[in-house]
Amino acid sequence: MQFDKVSWLFLAGIGNSGEQHWQRMWANKLPNSIWLEHSEWEAPQRDLWVQELNEAVAQLTQPTVVVSHSLGCLLLLEWASMHRCEHLVGGFLVAVPDPMSAAFPAEAKGFRRGFEHNAALPLTLIASQDDPYGSIDYAQRCAQQWGASITNIGPKGHINASSNLGDWREGFELLTGFVDGIEYIEY
Repeated sequence: MQFDKVSWLFLAGIGNSGEQHWQRMWANKLPNSIWLEHSEWEAPQRDLWVQELNEAVAQLTQPTVVVSHSLGCLLLLEWASMHRCEHLVGGFLVAVPDPMSAAFPAEAKGFRRGFEHNAALPLTLIASQDDPYGSIDYAQRCAQQWGASITNIGPKGHINASSNLGDWREGFELLTGFVDGIEYIEY
């Protein structure tokens, strides 16, 4: 798939991704980027977030790759467990959190563990060895359940603005490789 022929749907986690977050930087530079804005960022409810994502996906008209971070990853998985869209061609999931971890925000309600989902689209998972919201073992279990590739990028925390990654060139190269490997059949 040609990198410049797709749209990009960005799904941020709890609290949203600010201007210093690699995810926001990528959305600002990639053409055809869509940022899903939620009505409630600080106390996300699974059903509301899934509904808001479903409304955004209904507007898609061309092949789209989802770029998710943290709770945005679980959101994509929750949505994909219930819905299908021929325009969603892949998911790039970064720092999938474990809702059962002690660090998981109590304000986020109704989200299931990543490995409890089956998503019918190509996925790749990017994980950090020292993510406080999800262990590397958890990430590997998720990837195995989905039949997804996984990349361990070493000790980078939650792979967010606090990780001081800037525009995270390594991650962008991983995204490019993922997109180049997606096979998309036009309907």
